[in-house]
Amino acid sequence: MQASEINFYKNSNLLRLNTIKMIFNGPTRTGHIASSLSLGEIVNYLFKYKIFPNKKKRNFLVLSKGHAAPILYLAYKNAGFVSSKDIKTFRSYGSKLQGHPDKRRLKILDSGSGALGQGLSISIGYALSAKLNKTNQKSYCIVGDGELQEGQIWEAAMYAGSKKINNLCAIIDANRFQNEFLVKRTLNIENIKEKWKSFGWNFVTIDGHNFQHLRKAFNKFKKSKKPFLIYAKTIKGKGISFMENNNFWHSGIMKKEHFDTAVAELKKQIKSNKMK
Repeated sequence: MQASEINFYKNSNLLRLNTIKMIFNGPTRTGHIASSLSLGEIVNYLFKYKIFPNKKKRNFLVLSKGHAAPILYLAYKNAGFVSSKDIKTFRSYGSKLQGHPDKRRLKILDSGSGALGQGLSISIGYALSAKLNKTNQKSYCIVGDGELQEGQIWEAAMYAGSKKINNLCAIIDANRFQNEFLVKRTLNIENIKEKWKSFGWNFVTIDGHNFQHLRKAFNKFKKSKKPFLIYAKTIKGKGISFMENNNFWHSGIMKKEHFDTAVAELKKQIKSNKMK
């Protein structure tokens, strides 16, 4: 494993560590923990390689599954757009960092989100604007797998495929859970690959925690002549043993013993510089 890849996993876990610190030390101690942790590598990769090729002309990013805002805020902090002072106010009244992204408060955001199903449509708008303005900008959208139950997702998918919007990339955070239960228990979405391809998209399935898988998928997107879908299989609560695949932590509140154990586990992984 090369040094760049080792650092990638280290920084993905640092994002997770700082996410749980922000939530636990925040005024309300609340936030969507496990839903954020599943995005560690995806968000890290996007911010390192895709969103900010330079700060004068950046690509677009919409977090359609807006409840995973905590890890997004930490990524923006690392990029220099959120302050340490802001981090301490997470989810408090008047904060720039609300429980779901609010563009009225945090201007760097490309969209407020959290009303599930709407982000892909907004991302299409950004992709089309880039084409009209003849820029090379790409539009990225992170969608939850439970969010695929929303009808607007499929309206957007049909439109993007029909118009061959090839500067649009959707990443499905397929951690298999939603608010209450497993996705398949709530409303199972059958034949995912066939559905997206039938709507005119290119489709790849990857391990959403694997650097090489992410790199290859995004490289394929560069050459795509259609909108591109990355179905990233992830683990909800990734990196913390008692949170992994335990849907209590969708928005469960940590006690001190939970927090201490989580910090110790993540620090151990960071120190080892290895993918878990």
